[in-house]
Amino acid sequence: MKHTLKLVLILSLVEINVSSTVAQTSKENFIQGLLCTNRNEDEKAIGFFNKALELKPDYFEAYVMRGSTLMRLGNYMSAVIDFDKALELDPSLIKAYNYRGFCYVELKDLRRAIDDFTKVISLKPDYPNAYESRAWARSLGTKHKEALPDYDKAIELNPQFHEAYHHRAWSKIALGDTTEGILDFTKAIELNGDVPTYHDDRGQIYVALKNLKEAQKDFNQAIKLDGNFVPALLHRAQLKIDEGKTKPACKDLEVAASLHSKKATELMALHCVTEEKPKEDSEEKKAEEESGEKTEEVKEAQDTKEGKGEKKKEKKEPKSDSKEKKDSE
Repeated sequence: MKHTLKLVLILSLVEINVSSTVAQTSKENFIQGLLCTNRNEDEKAIGFFNKALELKPDYFEAYVMRGSTLMRLGNYMSAVIDFDKALELDPSLIKAYNYRGFCYVELKDLRRAIDDFTKVISLKPDYPNAYESRAWARSLGTKHKEALPDYDKAIELNPQFHEAYHHRAWSKIALGDTTEGILDFTKAIELNGDVPTYHDDRGQIYVALKNLKEAQKDFNQAIKLDGNFVPALLHRAQLKIDEGKTKPACKDLEVAASLHSKKATELMALHCVTEEKPKEDSEEKKAEEESGEKTEEVKEAQDTKEGKGEKKKEKKEPKSDSKEKKDSE
């Protein structure tokens, strides 16, 4: 009896140690995965999350983190599967609903996206990002009127929410309120003037309103913030083309084309190649003229040389006559 009891106690201790070791190992892998994501080593991070889940299949935090990593890599369907699994294990995970909503937006499944953001709001009514995300999903589905109250709520909860002002501007413009739309763009820029998109978007509206001077300022600022910002380069180039200033326009298009912009390449074919061709022709003509001048110089040199030879010959002939005269005498 004593031996049996002793064996049971030993087995119990072994079981406790084993489960403890497994939990520790899965946690270590999870932490390593987090460190990799912080270093932008997403592929490597997924390997650690896989190991953590292999060791602990009900590790819902690992499902969430692996899902968010897959989402960053653009693998939205696999990310949704991970968020589904995490929510099976814990239906109150706000992050899982939120991330899955973003995946559905990318997958163009706006109805499911709106449902997920609505669930986040029900779990955390004071979370401004959830209102902004739901509004953006509604805007993408052209439900701008329904989106406005959500944008308003997001801004009420967070008055510094510049993204909400920026997105609300587009909904207002879509509903025909251009003046209020520009005011929202301006507010977004006041809150964060370092976002090139904000300046470029407002510039586009100024173009539509024929306020080309203000549009030019916005495109210039967007490019100043990011010299490789293709949308602003294209918009400024088009503005210059419309003004008949193809030379500066082509400079912008060259930069955009070097960044693999198909639109820039098309515009260059229409407006820039024609401008460059006469230059090439003139260079060829100049080269031909220079070649012709060199040919003339060589010919002149040869003629001069031949002329000198003739003169020498002429000088020698009188000497011969003089000798003949002497012999005659």
